[in-house]
Amino acid sequence: IPPTDHQKQWYQRRVRVNTNYFIQTNLRDMGFRDVEMPDGTVKRFVWSPKYDPRFPAFNKGAKCTQYFIDFQKCIWRKGEGYKPCDWFRHHYEHVCPPTWIEKWQDQLERGVFPNKQLVKWQAKYPKAAPVEDEE
Repeated sequence: IPPTDHQKQWYQRRVRVNTNYFIQTNLRDMGFRDVEMPDGTVKRFVWSPKYDPRFPAFNKGAKCTQYFIDFQKCIWRKGEGYKPCDWFRHHYEHVCPPTWIEKWQDQLERGVFPNKQLVKWQAKYPKAAPVEDEE
């Protein structure tokens, strides 16, 4: 059975939306992590987050947003240099398009981040001092 005109239009819109998304992202850097080795050299590894049962759907928008918010909560509560917070940072950097991250960081700096969950959380807990490196 050949596809109907409606099905063809839906498919064309779907392809156009996905193409625009990928054009906005920097695909060369997504999925890779630069790791400093003990000898001081930096190696690039392929990396992807493990399955998270909170987000079973293919759409990564909610997953991206939640990891970014969790990272912000972690550094708010524990301090800027707290190493376990990097887990959230690695996840949102892998899942989120760079344009979203830049936009959200700009909004955080200006104090207009549009997430009520994060704003309530920051009002509830005091901000921690930055963690000093133990070297």
